[in-house]
Amino acid sequence: MHRRIDHFNGCREFFFMYKNIQSDNGQFHYCKFRKIMLTNKLKKMNKSNLNKQRLNYNIVPMSSDNDNDRQIVIEFFKKNFFQQEPLIMCVQLYKDVESVEKLQNHFFKTLDNGLTFKAVSSNGDLIGVITNEIIVRDNEKRSNCSSNSKVQEQGSVKFNKFMKLFQKVEQESDMFERYPNVNRVMDIKGVAVDETFRGQGVCKALFYKSKELALENKCSMVRVDCSSYFSASAAEKLGFQCIYSLNYEEYTNEKGEVIFNSLPPHKQFKVYVISIEDFFHTD
Repeated sequence: MHRRIDHFNGCREFFFMYKNIQSDNGQFHYCKFRKIMLTNKLKKMNKSNLNKQRLNYNIVPMSSDNDNDRQIVIEFFKKNFFQQEPLIMCVQLYKDVESVEKLQNHFFKTLDNGLTFKAVSSNGDLIGVITNEIIVRDNEKRSNCSSNSKVQEQGSVKFNKFMKLFQKVEQESDMFERYPNVNRVMDIKGVAVDETFRGQGVCKALFYKSKELALENKCSMVRVDCSSYFSASAAEKLGFQCIYSLNYEEYTNEKGEVIFNSLPPHKQFKVYVISIEDFFHTD
């Protein structure tokens, strides 16, 4: 329906433009039409650039010893990440209070490691957050993985679905086996940007902060897991390479039923990596 409306509005705009660029004898002036189209495009680009110029923000660390700051970050993630994450939406996790609480607590365990950073606007508004974790070869268990080799089957069924997925991705992507010379990796656990400020470079700035953290902590590679099409696209634009993908429609339970029946365009869970050297070349 929306596409039809957009198409109608586009046709209507073209019709009025066409009427305005006809000569007295009714002939169509292509050159004049092209000039108007280019002028309109430049106006839109200038407007977009103006919005970006007006957006001033700083990337600052979350204060791990400040409970209020920590809670603000948690609420930001709940609103701009958990409420929009495609896998959470497709299994309707929000209807299972226990599973939601467990997944959020599981995710927020990494907030206190000093690797969580915020994008804060000039007027003090929180507009973006990124949280990271360092993975070391000798202790490569990530916070995404259960402490047990087998996920507990008791209670929180929907939460267990996520833990099993995380385990599968971790085992099959097998990053350290793929890169035998890599011993330390900066793992981006989650990134969220306020919907109002998306498309204005905030996500890119947060990713670059993770790169700086990787350098400071002697990590030779940065990793990010992407459950959505949009996060995967953002990673690819920054030069990340996909080393693993799992089609949701092929991920089934014992009965052959699809576990995460995610809506388009979210079709795959992907793992992306980039070496620090390559990250420099994307600047």
